[in-house]
Amino acid sequence: MQRYIGLDAHASSCTLVVLTAAGKKVKELVVETHGEALVEAIRLVPGRRHLVLEEGTQSAWLHEILERHVQELVVVPVRRSKGQKSDSIDAQRLAEALRTGAIEQPVFKAPASSPRASCR
Repeated sequence: MQRYIGLDAHASSCTLVVLTAAGKKVKELVVETHGEALVEAIRLVPGRRHLVLEEGTQSAWLHEILERHVQELVVVPVRRSKGQKSDSIDAQRLAEALRTGAIEQPVFKAPASSPRASCR
């Protein structure tokens, strides 16, 4: 069972949208931008987890704490979107792009340098 997770990160909260391999939205949640809360939210998603988030001030930290909890983690450049905008729409757009293979140029993030990354 494949799950595609789009994460829209902000200073105080992150919105996650989870899609099935067929593109059906099965979960949406808002989680505090706190390492332990984010790890727990990701770990509660069943199946093989594929996570995507946009490059930003927290992307290196998010990559470091979440990479070991997913089978795939992709960081993408920020895209200017036209039309309606919300955290939920942004997270779903990211998950859909990963699910359909529409991500053309991911941003490189080096693997964690320490065996246990800090969640704070």
